[in-house]
Amino acid sequence: MSIKTKIEDWSEGRSMAGRMVLVIMLAALGAYLAVRPDSWTPFAPLDLVAHEVGHPLFSFFGEWMTYAGGTILQHLVPLIALIILLKQDEYFGIPLCGAWFAVNLYETARYIADTRSQVLPLVTLGTGDEPAMVKFTDWEYLLDRIPGLSIEYDTNVALAVRIFAFLAMWSSIGFGVWMLWVMHKKNQFRPELEEPQDDVTN
Repeated sequence: MSIKTKIEDWSEGRSMAGRMVLVIMLAALGAYLAVRPDSWTPFAPLDLVAHEVGHPLFSFFGEWMTYAGGTILQHLVPLIALIILLKQDEYFGIPLCGAWFAVNLYETARYIADTRSQVLPLVTLGTGDEPAMVKFTDWEYLLDRIPGLSIEYDTNVALAVRIFAFLAMWSSIGFGVWMLWVMHKKNQFRPELEEPQDDVTN
């Protein structure tokens, strides 16, 4: 059974009100980030925790993965949340987690663009009251070790990631709008039970 068929079957009898509010909120967030892509979002605290946990979590795979692990886990969390929601047959998790993934891309682009200027505050995990000592910021390290790139390309890479974030955000919102339309059709045109006809006697 295709995902389209599953969503159509799932949509029948579902309430639209709360999900419509969610799509409107995501659209407002998407429009805001399109104009101000470096802005704070309600997802930011959770994304920051996931990012910082990713560094020690991936440190077992070497230095490169230690630096990349923050960005990797930050983007894996929305995908893991999506899998959990789909296993619970909550298909509206697709636009929600897709938009969340897009927000992570915007945040990553902001971080990449800061590689040379380094005006953003540096957040690191550490022990006690002392933060961990780092030799490089994540993307200062990564850009100089990805073939064909260097830190001089930070703003170019950031722009590419922002474009991808914009596309991911509005694709997710569009998918949510389509799901609302399917729910509307399923609820509006639900087949009525045929009334029994009276027997005609002569």
